[in-house]
Amino acid sequence: MLLNGPSTSAADTDSATGRRAPAVAMLRLLGGFQVSQALYVVARAGVADQLADGPRPVAEVAAAAGVRPDLLRRLVRTLAAEQVFAFDAAQDTVGLGPLGHTLCTDAADSLRDVALMWMDTHYGPFAGLWSTLHDGVPAAEREFGKPLFDWLAEEQDRLDGFTAAMGNLLALRQDALDSLDLRKVHHLVDIGGADGTALAELARRHEWLWGTVFDLPHVVTAAAPVLREAGVSDRIGTWGGDFFESVPPGADAYLACFILHDWNDEQCATLLDRVHEAAGTGARLFLVETVLDEGAAPEVATLLDLTMMGMLEGRERSRADWQSLLTGSGFRLDRVVQTGGPMCVLEATAV
Repeated sequence: MLLNGPSTSAADTDSATGRRAPAVAMLRLLGGFQVSQALYVVARAGVADQLADGPRPVAEVAAAAGVRPDLLRRLVRTLAAEQVFAFDAAQDTVGLGPLGHTLCTDAADSLRDVALMWMDTHYGPFAGLWSTLHDGVPAAEREFGKPLFDWLAEEQDRLDGFTAAMGNLLALRQDALDSLDLRKVHHLVDIGGADGTALAELARRHEWLWGTVFDLPHVVTAAAPVLREAGVSDRIGTWGGDFFESVPPGADAYLACFILHDWNDEQCATLLDRVHEAAGTGARLFLVETVLDEGAAPEVATLLDLTMMGMLEGRERSRADWQSLLTGSGFRLDRVVQTGGPMCVLEATAV
């Protein structure tokens, strides 16, 4: 492929603006699927973990990871351009770049499990996005022959990988969790709370807080060891069930953290109706979600909206969309709290 052939005089960068030429910028976008595959490979090989203590010779890292040094060298050189690695060709060493630590297993903002999960869940389905755009069937449903969550539940390894990846994404929600005003909350139910990571963190911070991790029975079993390790199992329990049928009753506050965006408007209305029935008048509802065109990183919402198009029937929503959903199920939207991250906190009251 010629970027600077006879038919164009475009250079790699525009001398007047310092920006990349449009064809070069577009080529980088078109190659995005290759970059994401490369990230999966280095995540699976544990390359970033090998570099946590500093740069090392490429051959040494390759031996530890069990891969070919000549090919790893080419891979890290490519990802160095994306700020994942710092590659020193003269010394033949590789270290972590500004983004590299996010592929380390133990980093606070690690996304390694997301990189691993997306190989199984996202890459294949997105080849079918063209059909989705015509008939509205999520590409994942076409790929797997059933809705994503049904497919995940068929094998424990899939479910474990998904749960781990959702734990990684807690870093994206952290600013929102930090912004939750729980001063008047005694009992909090975390709807779709998975392995209890979020509620365990909240209970550690707020010693007066009691709570319930609520999720599907085969999912919520993972919460008990997390709660014990956090030292909050005396105050935080678990409850298995389907939130489209019912949710634990009688709490004074309910939390749905990054849950409703998975579902279409009709499904969200059903879920919110079940919460309203369980909560009663005056109960508080906290939604941690993106709000289109709002928040500290609005580009995350648009990327997630594309993800929803390919994987599920849900979508990201605007403030007006959230207002309409909540009002329709008997909640008053009290305020939208902007946080330091991409997520917002929507505070509502059952009326």
